Amino acid sequence: MNIITTPIANNPLTIASFLAGATLSSILIGWLVKTGSLPLKNMMAYSEGQLRFMRVWVKIALVIGVIVPLVLLITLWSNKNARQFLASYLVVVVVQLACEASFSRWLVKSVVVVIGTIYTIFRLWQVWEGLHLTSYTQLQLGLLWLVMLFWIANIIMLIFMAIPTILPEKNENQPSN
Repeated sequence: MNIITTPIANNPLTIASFLAGATLSSILIGWLVKTGSLPLKNMMAYSEGQLRFMRVWVKIALVIGVIVPLVLLITLWSNKNARQFLASYLVVVVVQLACEASFSRWLVKSVVVVIGTIYTIFRLWQVWEGLHLTSYTQLQLGLLWLVMLFWIANIIMLIFMAIPTILPEKNENQPSN
């Protein structure tokens, strides 16, 4: 892989700007939904099967999205570029979880879908760039690709399962396309 010399997604200024923008956007969207100004549902309307899937998915996310990068951070601690990337990645994960927990209580539960989508897109950029920051062993590279593939699967799940559960129902008075 080509090593990049100037990280963008894993630059502290980029991360701080993203966190500020994502937080403010999430608050705005949650508030607009809560006040009825944005026609999204307050809660996700998962079927029983989807709920079972989500319970398993959250556990997989914990293992692949948090524990694997934490183990990589520990094992790559002596590599400055890898350490900065993985520490930044984990900081973004922690902020996301804090936003989801607090905003879903304060605003509306469905805001976690919006937050998850925003953060997953950024995380894909972060991990892609992280893959190119330094040289990794075969195992480390394989684990990073596992993390990348999980986040690709997560965005697919959000698009095809989570987002449709918060979209408004089609009204009979609305013209169909």
